[in-house]
Parts: sequence; C-alpha cells; structure tokens
Amino acid sequence: MIATCVTVLALVAANTSATRITASVVAPRDITDSMVNRICAEAAAIWAPAGIALEWTRDVPREARGLTIEVTIDDRPAPAGRAGALGWVMFTNGGPERSIHLSRASAEHLLRSTSSLNDATIASHEALIGRALGRALAHELGHYILRSKVHTGRGLMRAAWTSDQAFAFIRDGFELTPEERATALNRVRVELACCARAPGVATC
Repeated sequence: MIATCVTVLALVAANTSATRITASVVAPRDITDSMVNRICAEAAAIWAPAGIALEWTRDVPREARGLTIEVTIDDRPAPAGRAGALGWVMFTNGGPERSIHLSRASAEHLLRSTSSLNDATIASHEALIGRALGRALAHELGHYILRSKVHTGRGLMRAAWTSDQAFAFIRDGFELTPEERATALNRVRVELACCARAPGVATC
C-alpha cells in the first residue's frame, strides 16, 4: 500500500483560525511511514520560525480545498544539469509547477559519500536520510512559495550544501531572511485568496 501523508502549511494568526495549504506527499512501499514523517517534520521545523506552521495527516482530506502541492518521494534521477540534486521543482512559463520531487537515491549516495557517517546504524541511517530530504523539501517549498528560481549566498535558499550541512543535527544555515519571510507570507496569502475565488483552477 502506498504510504501517503498530507502536509498542511498553516498560516497562524493571533485572531483568526489557521489558513491551510495542503501538500499531498506520496512515497512508494519501500519508503517507510516513519521516513515520510521525518521528512515532513524536518521541513516543518525549518519553516516554523518564518511564521508558517506545517502539520500533516495520513489521510488526504475528502474535501480538500484551496492550494494543493504534490510532493513525490522516489528514486528517479534528477533532471539534466542537476546531477545529485536532493529535490527539485520545475518552472513552466516563468512560474513553479505545483509538484515537488525528492530523490531518495541522491540522499543515499550523499550519505555513502560521507565517510564519517558510513557506520550509521539502521535507525540513525533513516534519521539522516529523512533530515536531508526534509531540508531539500523545505528548500523547494521556498522556490515554490517565493515563485523564484533564484539562489542566495546563505540560508535556506542557497544553491548548495555540504554533506555535513545536509546531515547535521543542528539546523544552522537553513534560515530565511526577514525579507524572504515577509515575501513568503504575502505570496501564500495572495495565492490562497486567488484559489478561493477560482477553486479547482490549476494556476491562479
């Protein structure tokens, strides 16, 4: 049975109920539920300081409304020119598609290439892969939410990380700037408002 989790990005306001964006995350049978949860939790922890809270559930809401992002976790190779990428989101006509891909195969290769982690136990191996893919998911969500291919010199949206950064227990270096936080919140609110006016439309 395909393991499915749904990630909900909730914009938490002091005086209103949460506004939610739903991301349907699908993984093949050999990616465990605990791995999917680790990936979702890592992305959630990175976005939380920006004022965007991530929650997830095992079941796709029967009445899912508004903005939905599809996240696929598998072993497919990265697109041409992105060899070794942990994740990617494609842009069409200048805008990001509502589909994010994460490559477990790339994360496994990166882990095998990190000599200091070659003796990881089965449990720590899953934690490390989940951490790296969760950070990749957070990064690709940044491209989607900010609607930009641009990479920065530091923080979550930088172009590349070392293996130590990808697998490190602490999350230093995966922050958004104040400007990125403000832009992200504004972009999400605008897109949610657009989808509310035109439910079911693929691109608002």
